[in-house]
Amino acid sequence: MTGTANEAARTDTDLREEIELLVETATGRVVTVADLRAADGELDRAGVNSIGYINLMEVLEQRYDAVIDPEADPEHLYSVDSIVRFVRARLAEGGRA
Repeated sequence: MTGTANEAARTDTDLREEIELLVETATGRVVTVADLRAADGELDRAGVNSIGYINLMEVLEQRYDAVIDPEADPEHLYSVDSIVRFVRARLAEGGRA
């Protein structure tokens, strides 16, 4: 999906599911969508390791043009929901999806 009209139509649930899949891919499927949901979306509790976080930050930058600085804004990487909020804000500023 691209463009502002399409992004406005995308629900938080749709975006959450997409980000869950991105986390699964970024971790090399070590952390699954089921793991994330069992951990209430919290990345640490689900088992995301440092390499997984690095891969996830790269994927988020490529997919959404959303750069998360883990030292300045670590709360954006706390959970799937915090990533959804960050991506939503980035898209509102003119990012892409």
